[in-house]
Amino acid sequence: MSVLNELSPNLIPIVALLIPIVGIIAGVALKITRLNLLHETVRQLGASGQAIPPELLSMIIDRK
Repeated sequence: MSVLNELSPNLIPIVALLIPIVGIIAGVALKITRLNLLHETVRQLGASGQAIPPELLSMIIDRK
C-alpha cells in the first residue's frame, strides 16, 4: 500500500494528461474509419456502374 501512496502524486497528473490525448486519438481514428467507409462506398458504386449521389460527393469534398 505504501507504493501506491508514493506513486499517486505522480500518477494522477499523468492519467489526467492521458485522458485528452486518448480522446484526440480516438476522434482521429473514428474520422479515418468513416472516410475509409465512405471511400469504399463510392468505389463500389462506381464499380457497379451506379450513379454516385451528390450527397456522398459533397461529404468527401467538404472534409478536405
